[in-house]
Amino acid sequence: MRTSPVRATLRDDRGAAAIELVGYVTMVVITAMLCLQGVYVSQAGAVAQQAARDGARAQALGQDVAGAVRAQVPSWARLQDVRARVDGRAYVVEVDVRVPIVVRGVTSSQIVVSRDAAMPRS
Repeated sequence: MRTSPVRATLRDDRGAAAIELVGYVTMVVITAMLCLQGVYVSQAGAVAQQAARDGARAQALGQDVAGAVRAQVPSWARLQDVRARVDGRAYVVEVDVRVPIVVRGVTSSQIVVSRDAAMPRS
């Protein structure tokens, strides 16, 4: 018994592996980009915290707060804002750092990590 040409065409799997490969590669690339974004967020948090500490230390010593903060922020992150104030018995510095979006240097004002640090007044 012969099969019709229509049925033979429907059962033909040629090209299916290529299409599946494109789907798998796309999913792997998206997963890698999400992992990279997570690394950027965690690193930006650590950078912002260290910058805030150094800024508070500089404020307590009477030095340039913005300069101390800028010195801690690496080239791949963008410093959005630095705020310094005296709060009762402590010097407080707040730092906002923009998080890169997948590609280094590309940031958004919507994705910002904020950290603060206080240094006691003597």
